Parts: sequence; C-alpha cells; structure tokens
Amino acid sequence: MRHCLVSTGRKYMERLEEYLIQTGLNEKEAKIYLASLELGPASIQTISKKSGIKRGTVYEILKNLKRLGLFTETLKGKRKLIVPAEPENLKRNIKEKERKLAEILPELKAISNSSLTKPKISFYEGREGIKEIYFDALKNKNINTYGISPAKTIVENVGEDFFNSYIDERIKRKIWIKLIHITSRDASYKYSGPETYEKALKKVRFTPQEIDIPNTFIIYKNKTAVISSRKEGFGFIIESEDFTKSMKIFHNLLWQISKPYEEIFGPNPA
Repeated sequence: MRHCLVSTGRKYMERLEEYLIQTGLNEKEAKIYLASLELGPASIQTISKKSGIKRGTVYEILKNLKRLGLFTETLKGKRKLIVPAEPENLKRNIKEKERKLAEILPELKAISNSSLTKPKISFYEGREGIKEIYFDALKNKNINTYGISPAKTIVENVGEDFFNSYIDERIKRKIWIKLIHITSRDASYKYSGPETYEKALKKVRFTPQEIDIPNTFIIYKNKTAVISSRKEGFGFIIESEDFTKSMKIFHNLLWQISKPYEEIFGPNPA
C-alpha cells in the first residue's frame, strides 16, 4: 500500500514538473522549484538533496530563479535559507514575458523577411532524381497541368517504360495536360499517336520545326518543373506563384504558334 502511495506521489510530482517546463522553466529549474515548495525555507544543501541536483548546480540555477522573482533569501540565526515565492509569481512572469514580446513584435516583423512569399527551389540529379520530379507532378488530383515535351529527350532520360507508366498514373488520377510537343525531338511511345490523345487526357500541339527546346517543362498548381537532357542529368522544381504565372504565359504564347498533329505530319494513318 505504501509503495502504491509513493508511486502515485511520484507521478503527481512528475506531472507538475512537466507543467512547469511548459511555462518556460527547464527541467532542473522545475525540480528545484518543486522541491523548495515542499520544503519551505531551506538551505541549498537541503534543496540539493531533495531535488537530486548537485549543490553547485542548485546554487547557479537559484541565481537565475531569484532574478525571475521565484526565490528570496532569509536568515535564521546565522543560517541563510532559500525561500520559494508564491506560485502566483509564475503567472506574473508569464504575463511579463508576453508584455515584453508584444512590445518588440513590430520590430521583429520589421527586420524579418518571413512576410514575403519566398520561392522554394528543389534540385534533383540523375535518372532516379528526375523520376521524383514526375512523381511530384502527380500528387494533386484533378489539377490541370501544362507541359512542354521534347519526347525523345524524356524517353532518353527516364526510359519508355517509366514514361508510359507515368502517363497511365496521370490518367488514373484524372489529371488533364495541355501539352506542347517539340517537333524536332518527337519520339514514338505508347501514347504518341493522335488516336490516344483523348484516352491520355491530353490536348496536344506541335511546335514549328525550327523551334528546338531540349528541356522538359511541367507546370502545375504553383510549381514549375524543369528537366534537362540526359547528358546534363538534372532537374529542379520551382515553387513560386509569380514564376509559374510567367511560365503559363510562355506556354500559352508557344501554344498559339504551334499546330495540331495533322498540320505538321499530315492525316493520321490510323
């Protein structure tokens, strides 16, 4: 029975200690303050024994806690005793911290750039890194996507099997894409023929022959992904509303001068 009571009392003190830590004290400060509340006026040595913290450490910590108004000193004969302040002082300390923070908050905001919307740029290298870019473009269902696609470069970069499976997954997620193929870098793959466009959830045009863009662009949500050729083997995603808006304008201008399949290659043989 006694063991049960001791265990319950220990858990109770541990809970109080946790609450004190949440108010801003560290673990040792909380232990010392609780030990002192239980003891009342006591010597540093007694507080050290009660709290389980070395005497020298208790002495140093008490210096700070006195500044916080949580302890005072008194004399009993020739003995110096440490006296814990009333717990209400903790509440006053918290309010004082809040008041000081409120005073300097405008100045902190003034020197901070956190109010600005900063673009985030993530870099990827190698074939596996580039595949991660394609996976990122699939994270949002029903988000219209815009692409500039040198198909030959893409197949060289990630392989035809992966490229086809990526398109399969995009179809599964019902993500439409408005795609501009680079005619000079066209390639044959599972969904390259115009008879597959509707199934592949894509609207397609082809650039004039003289336009040669080696990089792949995927524009989605507030992101733009840029993927290099296999020779350079890198890619990056820019998360920026302004940059993505600019890329959509670029895509639209390129779309306007590009042509449907039939005007570039003639009637579909299928």
